[in-house]
Amino acid sequence: MARDQDPKTARIYDRRTVDRNIKKGLLTRKDFEKHLKALEDVAEKGVYGGAEPDLDDDDDIDEGDAADEGDTEPQTGAPSN
Repeated sequence: MARDQDPKTARIYDRRTVDRNIKKGLLTRKDFEKHLKALEDVAEKGVYGGAEPDLDDDDDIDEGDAADEGDTEPQTGAPSN
């Protein structure tokens, strides 16, 4: 959503609701396509990828967690009788 656009108007062009707004007659497909072409290209502002997960690191497991691995009954939070 463009920051200089009216928030109420911007909701009409929201990609999650645009099909519904076209069916209701609030917007035409032609107007939506025109809106998309008018948007600026912000691809250079994006962040792609990231750090790869360290799959060899087993230090995340607490010793208390390792002792609980033998439990096969799921914890429900309710006291047992």
